[in-house]
Amino acid sequence: MLSFRPLVLMLVYAATVILLAFEGASYVRGWSLARLHAEGTDRLLGNITQLRTALDQYRYLPFVLTQSREVRNLLGSGRNVESDSVNRYLEQINLVAGSSALLVLDTEGVLRASSNWRDQKAVLAMPQAQMRYFKQAMAGNEGRQFIHEGRSGRTSLYLSAPIYDRQQLIGVAAMRLELDQLREHLPFEHPFMIKDLAGNRLFSLFAPETLPPVEPELLADGTGVELVRIERTPHMRFSVTLDDLSWEISILLDARAVRQQQQLAAGGIAGGGIALGLLLLYVRESRQKRALQRAQARERALIQERQQDMISTAQVGLINIDRTGHIQFINPMAMQQFGVSVELMKNRPVETLLGSGEATGLLRETLAKLGTANFRPLTNAELVGRRSDGTLFPMMVSVRGMAHHPELGYLVTVIDISRRKRLEQALREANESLEQKVTERTRALEEAQSELVQAGKLAALGRMSASVVHELNQPLTAIRTYLAIARRQIENPAMLADNMDQLEGLVDRMALITGQLKTFAYRKPEKLEPVALDQSIDQVLALFKGRFDEMQLQLEYRSPSGAIYLAGDQARFEQVLINLIKNACDAMQHEPEPHRLEIGVKERDDGVCIELSDNGPGIDPESFDQLFEPFFTTKEVGSGLGLGLAIVKSIVRDLGGDIDAFNRPEGGACFRLRMKRYTDPSNDEEL
Repeated sequence: MLSFRPLVLMLVYAATVILLAFEGASYVRGWSLARLHAEGTDRLLGNITQLRTALDQYRYLPFVLTQSREVRNLLGSGRNVESDSVNRYLEQINLVAGSSALLVLDTEGVLRASSNWRDQKAVLAMPQAQMRYFKQAMAGNEGRQFIHEGRSGRTSLYLSAPIYDRQQLIGVAAMRLELDQLREHLPFEHPFMIKDLAGNRLFSLFAPETLPPVEPELLADGTGVELVRIERTPHMRFSVTLDDLSWEISILLDARAVRQQQQLAAGGIAGGGIALGLLLLYVRESRQKRALQRAQARERALIQERQQDMISTAQVGLINIDRTGHIQFINPMAMQQFGVSVELMKNRPVETLLGSGEATGLLRETLAKLGTANFRPLTNAELVGRRSDGTLFPMMVSVRGMAHHPELGYLVTVIDISRRKRLEQALREANESLEQKVTERTRALEEAQSELVQAGKLAALGRMSASVVHELNQPLTAIRTYLAIARRQIENPAMLADNMDQLEGLVDRMALITGQLKTFAYRKPEKLEPVALDQSIDQVLALFKGRFDEMQLQLEYRSPSGAIYLAGDQARFEQVLINLIKNACDAMQHEPEPHRLEIGVKERDDGVCIELSDNGPGIDPESFDQLFEPFFTTKEVGSGLGLGLAIVKSIVRDLGGDIDAFNRPEGGACFRLRMKRYTDPSNDEEL
């Protein structure tokens, strides 16, 4: 009966993973549809504005003709009166305005004068009394009508206005605009349609002749969306009725991205579930092998100690290169491995970091295929690296493309395996003294453990890379959008200046992200200086004054009665206060008012204690163990890298202090800093 238990557990686990993948995909689909709906609504409003702007360029023309004395004199005379002067007058106005034709009709709809009198068409000579635009003008209103003219199958827009003479209706002035000219003023990049209230199509751009049935769908927030499939491609339709024009305006947006994001979400959850399942299987297999490990406890302990030492001293470097193989970025670990700097290696070929040897040709062959269809990833190739001083060292190199972001180039992973090579030799010598059976078991275990360590390192690198790429990708996408908008607003300095401000803010945000990584890598200060506690706190609080006013935050802080000097670095100590106050404000952002921040300073024999408390939701008890770990965050994706508290912990430790966190009984979180006083080395007295 027990033999079926693992199978049952596996089936239950698989069903759970499938259910989570389905639910996650469903949630992502709704979220993607909501984002697409918001984007489409904005585009529809923009298109309507462009359409009205284009129409406003011509709607004044019929009213200009109604004010002409010559036109009124022509309509007040008999039909046999010559209209040459009026024809020329209309011809001149038509050339200046850029319309297709200007017409003057009498009260029976007969054409009396036209801007196209030199190449008069038969359709213009016919009475227009039954046309809607003519009837609207005869009723004293502004007329508007789309007409499909048979001479070329083209559609024209007619605008009309009544002509009065001494408060008596004597005729109609009309303007005809062929829609080919209207398209020049509508630079749309997606399907666009205009229908009348009866459902007849009047005008369209990039839209199919007939639309398939609409598939309505209701989102989680109650918003209704309309989906249509055009040649198996999903689109979302957005429509609005303009009451003053009696038109229905519709646009279509490609919705394929919704399906892609849904598939990515399902794949990510399923992949994570599979990885976790494999890890559980590995743990189970490890327990079964412990019985064999006890037989050779001493030998196994020695081997495992050497393996752990090898793993802990292994180094991993990351180099970002473009399609030509030139270095764009090199991380601190790689700089340490090769003894170089970013400024020295930027835009230099990555081959300058290679030594000689037959294996080097494999990497050069891979680099030669970058940016082509023949490129294949290079994995764990053992090569020889060259440091800046000319010395050589063995390394393991992998070259892969940046997944989902080909514009970022390629990622070269470098692992210094010098120590591993030495330890492998020592490990082989130790294993030769064991019995053959133990040797085989040991080798199998070593391979499994090596794969787990490699997977753990790659997972850590993946989380860090994903966080940095995601944080930088959002402002980069926004910068592209604002640049596209700025190109269309070059003639509008006011709106262009606003976009420039938005771009500057995005650049500042990217500088903040990279600044966090730089701060995280700072070394311990070699010399501690006196830091005025009250001055540092006052300067930091001044930085947050605007946000405190915005949140209507109640600050409770009393400056110390006497001067207190801490041992440390003022800039880094202020960075600690900034991170803690910012986290407190973020925690209280969505909590009901009033928001309250308390800062307390207590002097002790062994130093100074500083407590920062808020009345936010507090800290999740499950998060305490990981609170100060790098890249751990409880905020939403895109709101931070999870380096803030890790930076605080690192700075406080470098300054000889300590920090801990706890939840207050009355609610909210409290961070307690214990810092050392500054001691003057000349007289050993505390300040």
